[in-house]
Amino acid sequence: MKEKAIEKLLNPMPGSKIAAAKEFGIDLTLLARKLKLTPEQRLEELQQAMYSFDELRREAEKSRKNDRHQTST
Repeated sequence: MKEKAIEKLLNPMPGSKIAAAKEFGIDLTLLARKLKLTPEQRLEELQQAMYSFDELRREAEKSRKNDRHQTST
């Protein structure tokens, strides 16, 4: 079943909504790649992305605090 869905994504039927999405510019290979992963692998990737975003947020906050401190002194 999963292979059939991936095949449809990578080779959409002309005139289908999937073909329209591809023509619009949506990268269907990314979706196909995610479908090849197990739910556990997808969850691990999501958790890693969340960790990275959290790190970025902390660094941005630290940078803003430093900027405020420098402009107030």
